[in-house]
Amino acid sequence: MNTLIALLMAAHAIVAITDPFADAIITYDPAPGQFVQSPVFNDPMRALGAPVGSGLFNQDTTKVVTLGGFAGSITLRFDETVWDDPCNPYGLDAIVFGNAIYSGGDVSRRFAEAAVIEIARDENGNGVADDTWFVIPGSHLSATPADDIRSQTWDDNIGNSTNPPNSPSWIPPGMSGIWQTIGYRLPPLFEVLVVMNPNGIGATLEGFFGYADCTPVLKLGDTDADDVVESPAMDPAAFYTVADNPFVVGVDAGSCGGDAFDIRWAVDPADGLPARLDGFDFLRISTAVNFIAGPLGELSTEVGGACDTSPDASFYEVDAKPGVDIEDLYAWHASSGTDFTGEQMIDAADSDLLELCVRTGEIGDVTTP
Repeated sequence: MNTLIALLMAAHAIVAITDPFADAIITYDPAPGQFVQSPVFNDPMRALGAPVGSGLFNQDTTKVVTLGGFAGSITLRFDETVWDDPCNPYGLDAIVFGNAIYSGGDVSRRFAEAAVIEIARDENGNGVADDTWFVIPGSHLSATPADDIRSQTWDDNIGNSTNPPNSPSWIPPGMSGIWQTIGYRLPPLFEVLVVMNPNGIGATLEGFFGYADCTPVLKLGDTDADDVVESPAMDPAAFYTVADNPFVVGVDAGSCGGDAFDIRWAVDPADGLPARLDGFDFLRISTAVNFIAGPLGELSTEVGGACDTSPDASFYEVDAKPGVDIEDLYAWHASSGTDFTGEQMIDAADSDLLELCVRTGEIGDVTTP
């Protein structure tokens, strides 16, 4: 059985997600920051389970854990592998939740504290994150992401003007002496108090994507992304597994917000070549900015959860007939096409996504007793 067929069969088998959220903390290694000694912000267990969304313009502080400054990180484990499911809308397989918000009611401007996302498969099956890590390069890491790896030296001697931090309250519990954090650093676009869409004010296309803690998380039950809860009794596992299109400004109606990514985006950081993973079991999130905003303190990523997304084959229906099959692919080619990747372009990538979902259904038909 070839790799593609194995992938499609696995994806088809994972139809119902019983527990879509991250299940365990592997490591929590915050860098210095203004909240790392606060029990309100330094409990890594807050990265497990469903997030608490506070909407487009208000930050949640009730269920997030801080990663502190540059290269502070948290590593999460999923008990069920997060598969690269071809029938996920837009091809998006997972979502990371933070507490970014839009600024002044303008979806082109946001308070965001960006983090780089890495994923790993538990290839040796030991439940330990000792396997090969691959990075989600997003829109702004270099073609060879390893070129963007930087280090920051820290010192618990606050009288040493050479190394930060300059306050004892910023030192993570258990840290002392001189130490370093090492991670991917994003460009200056992200190292400001208010991050601007590089495509300009009023643009409909988002200028950056693929990083955590950049997009607001909707309130539970806000089904049309208007910051008003229409269905307060919704199951968090149903609401917080519908990905927002990361290529379009704002948060999609019908989605939950947060920052979604496609497993197929993952690359080997050493050479930038595709990782070609069928799924992942471990997720690492690391603060990717190194910036202190004066009296407001450092930019530090907050994490409120991470999840597997919900597949929805109906997203790929083209011919208006129930079920995604080869007729939908014929209809796509016979028409002007449909943008399935969400990038506001119609090209071969859209056809490829549709074909993969079609093949998943066909394999399921063949293998179902």
